[in-house]
Amino acid sequence: MEQKVLAIFENVLSRKVAFNDELIESDILDSITAVDIVLEVQAEFGCAIPPTDVASVLKTPATLAAWIEENA
Repeated sequence: MEQKVLAIFENVLSRKVAFNDELIESDILDSITAVDIVLEVQAEFGCAIPPTDVASVLKTPATLAAWIEENA
């Protein structure tokens, strides 16, 4: 799961990130790229992140992986 999630971020952001990087706080992820990540997750795993949860789910790649494991 870790590698799949990191691959999504690398694809959308065109850069590598670490599994525990703070993406929003460090301005790596903005609202446009967050939407792109949400769409990639939906296409790859068949689950949609609720708009009200995007900021918390996309806090780090690790939080996204945990959310996918619970919701996919």
